[in-house]
Amino acid sequence: MRLLSLLAPLLFAASFEPIGWWFLAPIAFAIYLKQLSRGSFTISYSFFFGFIANLLILSWSGRYVGAIPWLLLALLQSLYFLPIGLLAKYSKSVPLLIVSLLFMEEIKARAPFGGFAWTRVAFSQVESPLAPIVSIGGVLALSFVTLLLASLLIKPRLTSLALIAIAFLAPTFTTTQPSNNQKLTFLAVQGGTPSAGLDFNSRAMGVLDMHISQTLRSSSEEELIIWPENAIDVDPIANKQVSAKVGSLISDTGKPLLAGAVLRDGAPQNAAILFDDKAEVSSIYIKRYLTPFGEYMPLRSLAEFISPYAQSVNDFSAGQSQVIHTIKGKRISSVLCFEIINDGIVRQAASQSAVMVIHTNSATFAGTAEGAQQLAITRLRALEHDRSVISVSTTGPSAIIDEKASVLKSLEDGEVGSLDGQIKLRDTRTISSLLGGLAPIIVLVLAILWALYNRRLEGWARS
Repeated sequence: MRLLSLLAPLLFAASFEPIGWWFLAPIAFAIYLKQLSRGSFTISYSFFFGFIANLLILSWSGRYVGAIPWLLLALLQSLYFLPIGLLAKYSKSVPLLIVSLLFMEEIKARAPFGGFAWTRVAFSQVESPLAPIVSIGGVLALSFVTLLLASLLIKPRLTSLALIAIAFLAPTFTTTQPSNNQKLTFLAVQGGTPSAGLDFNSRAMGVLDMHISQTLRSSSEEELIIWPENAIDVDPIANKQVSAKVGSLISDTGKPLLAGAVLRDGAPQNAAILFDDKAEVSSIYIKRYLTPFGEYMPLRSLAEFISPYAQSVNDFSAGQSQVIHTIKGKRISSVLCFEIINDGIVRQAASQSAVMVIHTNSATFAGTAEGAQQLAITRLRALEHDRSVISVSTTGPSAIIDEKASVLKSLEDGEVGSLDGQIKLRDTRTISSLLGGLAPIIVLVLAILWALYNRRLEGWARS
């Protein structure tokens, strides 16, 4: 068991991309929970599990900034495992430990600095046959049923089996059909960057030119051209040269352009701008969930002491509201990069639009597992909200994803090209979408009742 306990965090990490074997997550947590329920070093082991797993999953975060920020991020993420280890000193109940894991997942999604929930259990489960439960109970429900599988590996429980059966069958009774047959014809451009890493935007005009060139090679009959985050990294409203280039492209193609751009009137803002077919600004969505230590610097003096890269981070200004783009009456939402891990932002984007566009810039982490992990999260979001998704990156991977989380077309990391096609517009609302912020509360209440019931059963068995 000691060797298995050391292997457990490695198994959990392997359930994420680039390996992506979903079934390793319940095995990993079965070992983890069993060790907590029988071991004496529960706090230290829980910390070890969290640290090693996050160190491996988030290894991409240190690709260009060095080991120290990567280690600190893994350390911060491992702190969420300490309360679970502390609880295990006083209770060996596996169901109760699972409840505490779910609570910590929700806290991790919110604090500190707005949360960073990249390594939630559910985000490793897009290929699981239980994944459709996200359409009913959201991300936390999928984490719960994955941990229920782990509990079955430790000790068979009829209540666990019943809940898993419900999770498996329930989505089949809630399948809905779109109430319209409209489609959006589009071209999504993965134009590449002159260089990868943190300095990709030092050649901002080069990035713009590459996207223009690829668009002109590919444009044909689409209704909308879509560019990724940071495709226009020089303010296209304030800068006359950039404005002229965008205008010339739209004049040549005759098509509207939905592009990721940086606005610099005051504090910089990360935006998705819709230019109409006359190159006029039709709508602007400004990113609301800013990535801590990437788009703004909490604890700046400490961060700059730890890493010289912190000095190069400009503090962006966050947007305050959802903005929906409209093309011929078709409603399209933009989600910018790491906003994909924020439940509320994605839910609002999906509920107010018929198709979601994920604009991302993976040049910062080119050649790592970050892009593949983000794409897995994006696929899960499509399933959660019954929405088709167009995910477009500067350097890849980019993909067209249907409402069942299937990848219809894709471009690999490092590839320059474009994705064209038609995608279904959907106006249905899943139960998870309708429940909104109530969904995780309901899941937590259900998990607590399950834990209490099993504790009572165990008490009866001992008496």
